[in-house]
Amino acid sequence: MKAKKFLSVGAAVLAIVYGTAAFAAGSDDYAPAAAKPATYNAAVGMIKDKNYADAIIQLEAAEKSTPKDADVQNLLGFAHRKSGQLNKAAAYYSSALTLDPKHKGALEYQGELFLMLGDKASAEKNLQKLDKICWLGCSELDDLRTAIRNYQP
Repeated sequence: MKAKKFLSVGAAVLAIVYGTAAFAAGSDDYAPAAAKPATYNAAVGMIKDKNYADAIIQLEAAEKSTPKDADVQNLLGFAHRKSGQLNKAAAYYSSALTLDPKHKGALEYQGELFLMLGDKASAEKNLQKLDKICWLGCSELDDLRTAIRNYQP
């Protein structure tokens, strides 16, 4: 009986630790999160549909209710970058990384922005940061590594 109870507790802990959704807007494992504002979750679907303008509106509403949420800042950066608003994207990525310096999505997307701006050295610095954070590997590390490998000035 005690072993069964221990296994149940262990399974619950593992579910909490490993069951959190990844927030990489460009990847297939991106999913809405229950703990986020409804406007954030609505924006997720809009981003998947490449409806960046409407996603920005929803994310700005989410930002008002959760101004210190690195995920919201990161997706605002992503949607602005995809909309061609690179200066705004840069500011949002910077904000996300100020709130969470190890935010994998923001490091990847900021690195991709650096490449768009012709700054391969800064993208490589973000890759080094991701390499330290993702010592077991992660999609953000792989995606940025591929973007750098395929980069042509």
